Amino acid sequence: MSNSFQFDSFMGQNTFTMGFRSIEIPITRQNLFMMQRQFSVKDYIDFFPFDVIGAMNPSNNIDKNYRVRTMKINTDAGFEIETDIVEKTFVFRNRSMAKGTTRYMSEKNIKPGDIIVIEKITSYEYNMKLKRSDQ
Repeated sequence: MSNSFQFDSFMGQNTFTMGFRSIEIPITRQNLFMMQRQFSVKDYIDFFPFDVIGAMNPSNNIDKNYRVRTMKINTDAGFEIETDIVEKTFVFRNRSMAKGTTRYMSEKNIKPGDIIVIEKITSYEYNMKLKRSDQ
């Protein structure tokens, strides 16, 4: 599939050797309204393992030359998000109001200027917390 994520560019990379223990994602007005209360991790994609990047339509993951895995994100809102990352848009797939990023963004009342901090625990487990713009 020609539009698929380029697996070869990430072969042999170990996310722990890339120098990142955490990332900070600034939230913009576009994140809150244009993307249904989502935020893109596109600029930070090398922070995550290549095999958490899945097809736009999850049923097309079977066409990938790797098994798409999910990661666990522990939030400072008291719940976990199990998700992969959608190729092309680079947002977390789990956007549910029950246990997804939409719930997180709503419960934390995230505003433009706030920062989402994601800390790596292991390659497939992360902590996510909010850093207010006024802090």
